Amino acid sequence: MLEPREEREFDGMVARLRDTDPRFARRLDRMRSRQRRRWAASAALLWTVALICLIYGGWTGALEAALAVAYASWLMHKRKRAADQPAWPSPTDRRPTAEA
Repeated sequence: MLEPREEREFDGMVARLRDTDPRFARRLDRMRSRQRRRWAASAALLWTVALICLIYGGWTGALEAALAVAYASWLMHKRKRAADQPAWPSPTDRRPTAEA
């Protein structure tokens, strides 16, 4: 964990890097969107597997289906949360912290 002063310095360095190298920033954003697509594809696959488990698996299939649906739901929640946040918070996005 960084101290508040170090965190501000690091955020400033990241903001300068994003300003001076927009191509790098675009690459970071593309990597992030690919990750979000992978999470969505994995969730869809898990929901399909859950359906197959329910149909053919009996009571153990029902348990596996419940686990698959829970994990797929968590992936979609994670995907939505990632979409709501910027790739890296700017220094102005940070909440002020109490200095110890």
